[in-house]
Formats: sequence, C-alpha cells, structure tokens
Amino acid sequence: MKLSKKLLPLTGAATLALSAIATPMTANADVSASMAFSNMYLWRGQNLSSGAAAISGSLDYSHASGFYAGAWGSNESEMLGVPNGTETDLYAGFAGKLKEFSYNISYWWYLYPEAAGVGPETGLSDTDLSEAVLTLGYGPVSAGIYMGIDTELQGVEGSDYFYYTLGFNFLEKFNLTYGGWSFDEDGNNEYSHITFTYSPTNELSFTVSKAMEDIEDSLEEDPLFQVTYKKSFDLAAK
Repeated sequence: MKLSKKLLPLTGAATLALSAIATPMTANADVSASMAFSNMYLWRGQNLSSGAAAISGSLDYSHASGFYAGAWGSNESEMLGVPNGTETDLYAGFAGKLKEFSYNISYWWYLYPEAAGVGPETGLSDTDLSEAVLTLGYGPVSAGIYMGIDTELQGVEGSDYFYYTLGFNFLEKFNLTYGGWSFDEDGNNEYSHITFTYSPTNELSFTVSKAMEDIEDSLEEDPLFQVTYKKSFDLAAK
C-alpha cells in the first residue's frame, strides 16, 4: 500500500530537533528551551507550511548520563485537511560519545490535536504516529535510520517504513545530507532529497533542499530555500 498523503505530513521534525539535543555538560542536568522562526516548515525535502512562515519551540531536559527528553511544537498550514494545524512532538532518548564516535537512540511520538475532529472517530489516539530513531557518527560523518512504528491514522492503515540519512559536516559551518525513504510494499511513493545547510552562527542558518520523486510525479521537486533564526535559553542546571 502506498503511503497516503494523509500520512506524509505527519512524521514531524525529528531531523531538526535531533540537532538541537544538548550534549553532556559539566552540570548533572540541564533544562533548556528554544524558539525558532523560519520562512517555511522544511521537513525531509518537503515544504509542510505551503510557503507560509513557521514558528516552533522546544522544552528539553538533558542529564550528564546521556539521557534526554523533551517536547517540540510547530504550526503547519494544513494537516489532515484541517487548515492552520499544529504539531507536537514528544521524545526521549540516550546519547553519548566515545572519542570520535557518537551515538543517539531515541523514541518519538507525534501528536496532531486538530485532527481529533476529523473522520468518524475522535481523540488523539486517531493521530498516533511514532518512530524509533538511531543515529551514529564518526568525526564529520553521520548516518541515521528512522523506523515508523505506528502509522494508523483515522482508520487509514499506512505501511511501515524506514527513512534513512547520510550526512557530512565540514568547516564547522556546512552540512550536506542525503535522505531517502523505503517502504514495505514495492517501493510505493519512495522519494529522496539532498539538503545543504550553511550556519554562519549558532542562531542563523540558510538551507537549500531538492527532493526527487522515485515513483510518482506528485512531489514538489523545485529547490526549496529556508532561512531560520533560532534562540536557545538555559532555564535551570543542577
């Protein structure tokens, strides 16, 4: 079964939020928050805000042991047919580093409250979607795999999937990432993308992304350009 367009916008911002997870600090634990403003919601080579601006924020807890948990939220222009929808991601994981090798294992749960009134049934359980995520890094090279766990939305059963990435950081300010999809049934609706990001400061970034449709001609393949300003705040440390 090909991935329904009802499912495509619903896998959130794991790629963006993973990059914001704090690394182990000198304090035992840290609580932080962030706010970000972008000209669009760019997600895995797609524009989820239909060209409208996106405002997002997060609240994060991280411990020196490597454990972290948090919540991330953003607006979306359309979600399951509901205009001006919102997305809330809940996540928890464990990250660490050994010399040049790094790892990050996490679980993500995506919620879309506006969708609760769509379809014959209501409730957040109708918009469940979750992913198990593993990312590994060695020096400037990183790789990640995102495994869809629950893809049943509003009674529409989507196929399980894998989303995978391969990234390369260079000169401390540049990142090049290739991402692609793999589905259970005959590769339906598979697509990939190449994304390049330049971050002149920790707060400002410029991104160009190009998606490539592998099966059907239904995906926007024109290059997308995103500008993001992000501000982080330390709330408490122990």
